[in-house]
Parts: sequence; C-alpha cells; structure tokens
Amino acid sequence: MADVELLHRHADKLFARDGGLVPPSSVILSWPRPNYINPDTHDWSGSVIVIVVLALSITVYTARIWARVVLAKNAGLDDLLMSVAMFPLIGVSMAVVLGCRVYGFQLHAWDQTSETYVTTRQMAWAIELTYMASTSLIKISILCFYRRLANGSVSRTFVYWVWGSIAFVIVYFVAFTMAIIFTCSPIQGYWRMFDIKWRLQNEMSCHNEGATIVSVAVVSTTQDLVICALPIFLVWNLQIPKRQKAALIAIFAMGLLTCVCGIMRTYYAIYVYYFTYDISWYAYYGWIWTALEAQLGVVCASAPALKVFFKRYFNFSSNRSGLSKSSAKKASGYGKASPANSPGNSLGFSQGASSCDSKWDAEPVPLNQIKISTGLNVVVEDRDDAASQGSSSSTRNLTALPVQRASPTESHTGWLGSRTICTSFRPESQGSRDTEHDIERGTGRV
Repeated sequence: MADVELLHRHADKLFARDGGLVPPSSVILSWPRPNYINPDTHDWSGSVIVIVVLALSITVYTARIWARVVLAKNAGLDDLLMSVAMFPLIGVSMAVVLGCRVYGFQLHAWDQTSETYVTTRQMAWAIELTYMASTSLIKISILCFYRRLANGSVSRTFVYWVWGSIAFVIVYFVAFTMAIIFTCSPIQGYWRMFDIKWRLQNEMSCHNEGATIVSVAVVSTTQDLVICALPIFLVWNLQIPKRQKAALIAIFAMGLLTCVCGIMRTYYAIYVYYFTYDISWYAYYGWIWTALEAQLGVVCASAPALKVFFKRYFNFSSNRSGLSKSSAKKASGYGKASPANSPGNSLGFSQGASSCDSKWDAEPVPLNQIKISTGLNVVVEDRDDAASQGSSSSTRNLTALPVQRASPTESHTGWLGSRTICTSFRPESQGSRDTEHDIERGTGRV
C-alpha cells in the first residue's frame, strides 16, 4: 500500500503542470486584487494588425477572382472553395478583434468579471470553430489548384500525394471540429465552466481541452509544411531557366508564412494550457497568430493567380509605349499604310504595299499590324486568354490573307502564306511550281 501511494506521488510530480484552465487556490491567493475600474489591458496593436491583414486578404482574393473569372476565364473548383472560405475567415477575424478588445482577452485573469468569464469562453469556442472551417477550406483549395496545375504533366505519385492530402485535411476537419464542439457535456458547459451560479445548478463533464487544442495546432502546422513542400516536386523537374524556376519556388514558398504563424500559435497554445494560469492574457497572443495564419493562407494561396491581373493592369514595359525609332524604320521598309477602306480591301483592315520583290507587285500584304520588338527579352509565361481572344481577329487577318478570284481571261497573282512567307501562284501556269519569298530576309526560292 505504501508503494502505491509513493507511485502516485511520483506520478503527480511527473505530470504536474504550472498552467491550465483551473488554477489551484495557492495561485489564486498569490494574484493581485481585481481592478474593475482601470485594469491593465493590451493595446490596439494586435487588433490593428488583424484588421489590416484582413483588408489585404480581401483585396488579394478580389484580384484573384477578377483575374480568374473576368480576365483569364478559367475559374475552377479551387476558386469556389476559396470563395466559401472567405466567410469563416471574416468570422474568425471579427471574433479575434472583438474578443481581444471587448470580451475579455485584453484583461488579466484576476481582472475578469463574472460576465467576461463567460464571454472569453464563448469567443474562444467561436474562434476555434471558424478557424477550423476557414483553414481547412483554404488548404483544400490549394491542393485542388495543385491537382489542376499538374494535370497530365507529372507522375502519378504526385497526384496521389495531392489526393491523400485532401483526404487527410477532410478527416482532420471533421474529427477535430467534433472534438471541439463536444469538449464538454452539455455543450454549453464549455463557456459556462467558470459561471458559478450555472455550475451549482447543472452537472457537466469535459474532456482534456488542452490536449485537443494543442493537437489541432500541431496537425495544422504539419499540414501547412506538407502543402508548402509539394510544389517543389512539381517545379523541380520543369525545363525552364533557373531564375524562373527560383521565382516559382519563391511564390509557392510564401506558404511558409502560414507555417510561421502556425508555429507561434502552437507555442502559445502549449504555454496557455501548460505553463500559465493567466490564460486570458496570453491567449490574446495566440488568437492574433490564429487570425494571421488564416488570413495569410488566403494571400499565399492567391499569389500564383495574380500574374494575369498584374500583367493586365500594371505592365509598364516599353513594348506598350510604341515602336522605337529603329523599329519604325524597319517597319517602313516592309510597306506603307493605306486607308482601311481603300479599293480591294473587302475585310476593312489597314493594308500596306508589299515589298517582296518588284516582279511580285500584286496585292498588298497587311504588315502594319505586326508587333516589332527589339532586344533579346525571352520570357516563359502563362497565356493571357483574354488578351489572346481580344487579338484573334488580327491574327486571322495575318495568317489567312484574302485572295481575289481572277477571270479566266485575266492573269492574276495572289498571295498565300503566313506573316513572313509569301507564296505566289498563277492560275494560268498550273504546271509551274509555286514561288516562295521571305519578306523579312529578302530571299526566295523557286
């Protein structure tokens, strides 16, 4: 019997902790007297940061949806999931700001009132649930984007990893959401834990809340790390310049910001439940990092989709400012502009006089719509579908030139070919071979 008591004493010392939800009487007696008139509080800095980053995340999300839906017209399931995630994201941000400024997380534990003992628990419950919903949807949206990006271009192993990660996030969301909701029985016991009047009239039992919240933080941070690492295998084997490959990896590596927030959230979760009894004061920092993790998740997930947006509205390259003098001289050598409604111009686009050769002096070739750029500026970039569609008419004019039919008694020379190769044909000499002439180089072959 003595051995059993000794074992219990060593176990108590081994598993003893210096923090948690319920402080011992010795700790309560060591606290200063409550100050309900002018208590010590946190300042506005944390709440301001949450509000500013929330505005940033909403702006980035709006630009992403505009680029996908309006400009590129290639919206997918990942955009739908991100749109749904914005609702709990705004909810968790508002809950954090209200909890840290109004409902008790700005106060020390010894300055809490009977009302804030309840409201702090209610806000903690709301923050945890909206955090679970928003971050899980954001992670699934990112993984759906990976699946869409890697369609038919990488090994099946990568695709299996993506689908496995999606399944893991779904299981994580369902399991821990249920664990948080049913931490106490009845459910309202979660926020009535420190309500003495309610406790005297009701019975309740609770699971180990600290273990649940710390597990959520650890698993969520691990998921963030895995999701950030997956694109490395996608980009590493791409046959692109090293600088561009590094730029792509840097874009995807922005997700490490969420990992940093997750690590800080995990630290404060462990500290609140295991190393301090002043839980409301230190939970304040944990909730700030919680909101930032969800908000920066939206920013990092939307970064790859913003290229089309910035290319359309913030491209100040010299190519759009007009032709340089040297380019203009080159262009003038190819042809002179003529009115769009000149005779023989049935399609109504501006034409220029061809300078293929003096003996091929036939119909003019429309060269003034060709964009001439100088310098060696080679880039690999995504196609701008909207810009491509907007220039489709001019492309058709350049690649399929109109040919006028010649009368049986009239010899006529027409032009067929692409932007640079003119092919001459003569209906009256069907047995002769066609003649091609390179406009830009001034050479031809028969």
